[in-house]
Amino acid sequence: MNAMRAAAWHRHGVAAIPVDDITDPWLRQAIINEANRRWGRRDGGTNHGR
Repeated sequence: MNAMRAAAWHRHGVAAIPVDDITDPWLRQAIINEANRRWGRRDGGTNHGR
């Protein structure tokens, strides 16, 4: 999984970082807020977008 994240970053400029890995509370909340604004709130399930 980490290799795919690195490739996405290097090839496409896309950073795929699990929200739980972000240790700074302010930054984590800012990213959550932006994701919610763009794509809506998560349902809390484990279906990973499927």
